[in-house]
Amino acid sequence: MNLVFSSSSSSSPSVLLTKLTRTSHPRMLVPALLVQAYQTRRGQAIVSNSSSSKVIDHPPAAQRRLAQYHPTIWGPDLIDSFTTHYTYESHATRWEGLKQNVAKALVASSTKDDACSILKLISSVQRLGVAYHFRKEIQAALVTLISSTSTLSTTNDLHTAALQFQILRENGISVSSDLFNKFRSGEGSFKDSLSNGVEGLLSLNEASHLGMPGEDVLEEAKRFSSKNLKQSMSTILNDDNLLKQVEQSLKTPVHWRMPRIEALNFIDIYQRDDSKNLALLELAKLDYNLVQSVYQIEIKELSRQDMHHIITWKYVIELLLPE
Repeated sequence: MNLVFSSSSSSSPSVLLTKLTRTSHPRMLVPALLVQAYQTRRGQAIVSNSSSSKVIDHPPAAQRRLAQYHPTIWGPDLIDSFTTHYTYESHATRWEGLKQNVAKALVASSTKDDACSILKLISSVQRLGVAYHFRKEIQAALVTLISSTSTLSTTNDLHTAALQFQILRENGISVSSDLFNKFRSGEGSFKDSLSNGVEGLLSLNEASHLGMPGEDVLEEAKRFSSKNLKQSMSTILNDDNLLKQVEQSLKTPVHWRMPRIEALNFIDIYQRDDSKNLALLELAKLDYNLVQSVYQIEIKELSRQDMHHIITWKYVIELLLPE
């Protein structure tokens, strides 16, 4: 985000920074917090009171995962070249119709005595990036699911149980990791008989990354699932769709991915699924293109702003950080 100020402002940098740090607006508090973030990243924390401030040394934070960043390709010529025929005005009728069809599918699935079916549909809706259209339907379906007498806490299917755990936690619904105890032997390790079910292992691996401190069963689930998924890859070479999902899950679990990028990625996976919902697939593609068209318009407008009126984050950080 860029901060925009009038070029006619007579405020000095010190006055400007005072305004930035003292305002109660949550967005304007961010620059002030950059100092603390910078110090913390250096292994220090700032403790302040009304009379003094002191620096407390802490152990350095764990090293972040590295990424192979390529040189930026974003320039005025590229941005101005963006064109699209997708607009909400021209696609509104079809867009609304598809949303109604998917909403009906969610409602219909929640009334069936097939927990795995509704869970897979909700998971697909979320990963395709269109769940924000169906918050009420998803919440209603999950409430119905967990209140049912055939609730998944009694299921002996690892894939269904892990998918339930993942979706409930992603949607802020309390669920205990104890539901995985039934899949463990008396020694506390997961049963060897589960090592051959790739779909179940895949769901278990995703669920294990939603654990909280102290949930040892999920740490064991992570070790068990990742180990057996790696060993099973040679057995699913003929299933490109499943192999791709396993490779991606081992590298970057769904919970860690950027939602919009994951939507594009999962569209490719979902359209090759024999059990796909055609209305959902079409909605996902249309919604992705419509949202992207908005981003293109916004980035064009931002790139045309008078740069003399923009204080970049780099400039703000340089002013805030102590010498």
